[in-house]
Amino acid sequence: MVSVLVKLGIPWIEGIIPRGFPSNTSTLVSGPGGSGKPLIGYIFASGWLKNGGNVVFLLTSTTLEYLRNTMGLFGADLDDYWGRVFFVELDPGIESIEIVSDEHIRANFVKPEIWDEALALASVYLSNVPKTIAPLGTMVVGAALNLLFFSPTYGEAIHRKIMDTLASNKTKTYFFTVNTDVFKDRVEELEMAADNLMFSRMEKPMRLFLRVERIRDVPFRKNEVEVPLSREILDEIREEAERGKKNLIPAIKRL
Repeated sequence: MVSVLVKLGIPWIEGIIPRGFPSNTSTLVSGPGGSGKPLIGYIFASGWLKNGGNVVFLLTSTTLEYLRNTMGLFGADLDDYWGRVFFVELDPGIESIEIVSDEHIRANFVKPEIWDEALALASVYLSNVPKTIAPLGTMVVGAALNLLFFSPTYGEAIHRKIMDTLASNKTKTYFFTVNTDVFKDRVEELEMAADNLMFSRMEKPMRLFLRVERIRDVPFRKNEVEVPLSREILDEIREEAERGKKNLIPAIKRL
């Protein structure tokens, strides 16, 4: 797939990637827990939707309700993009996939084959969107994906699947985030596999910073920037992620 440069219309992003964000590439945002990484993915997704793209959301440690509320704060009411968004909600307590609605499934994508099946269902749903409406194609946004590595049975295999997705699959635009507090060796392998690599960190009192390490074939500014988010939003994502981890990690460890 040919990559095009996309102007997301978000000033602080265009300040560090002035020529545009490359489509059909893979991006990894890496950083310690509690550093607001899912919000960075949602911000990029909001710009992608507003400028003519579809989005698949892989929901791990956050709920669909939280996602809807947060995207609304970023000026992207997901109801306005009906037909152009698809939700894959992680459920390690089911065998494979359960259909909630046309655009929403629950999936045990700790298992690599279910990861593939879930994204295939998303592709079928979004294939109905005319190119004239969504010329950018599809962005897949997934946060806290290293939680999947807690599975003693599937952890290594899903790590290979995500690494292969980052390194080789250019049919879509991928934007993933991972926590560097656990599985550091596997995270480093993902960092090497991604086309685009960014690092985030949090500084007291609740200030989120992002630095671009590399962007494939696109000039960028290496200086660290503060992501303009309120303390309330940053507090909420940390609380939401902590709630998710408490429930998810024990369930994933049983797989």
